[in-house]
Amino acid sequence: MIQIGDLPRDRVGEVLHLALGPGQADFVGPIGDMVKDPYPARDFHVVREGRDVVGFFKIDRDYAPSHDFAEPHGWGLRGLLIGAQFQGRGIGRAVLALLPPYLAHRYPGQTLYYLTVNCRNEIAYRAYLSGGWRDEGGIYHGGSAGPQHIKRLDLP
Repeated sequence: MIQIGDLPRDRVGEVLHLALGPGQADFVGPIGDMVKDPYPARDFHVVREGRDVVGFFKIDRDYAPSHDFAEPHGWGLRGLLIGAQFQGRGIGRAVLALLPPYLAHRYPGQTLYYLTVNCRNEIAYRAYLSGGWRDEGGIYHGGSAGPQHIKRLDLP
């Protein structure tokens, strides 16, 4: 069973084993770099399959000021990583299905989220669409690995 939960910053050692798969370094940073994020408005979250830690992501509560496409009340999903050693088992799809209800419960009242996905990352692009994220046709050019599709998730 896949579960999502908070990851306190003093427990980031729990995710340091998550590996990047071939070619993923263009799209997401190494986990050791991601957990060094100094911004307190970025909350860390962990993905578990049973007792195993299989993934990680951040919610950026201060996303809009640094992304001109985002509405002022929009937050961001950053750095979603399912460890390479756990990929190919449907975990990513399961996480994306669980994410809207998790976010609604974890952040009551917050209804708008954004993410960007590299235009070359077709697998992630399709996965986010199937998870309820909408592509409004915009392209973000501020990514380090080239242009990125802008996606948004509206929660009830």
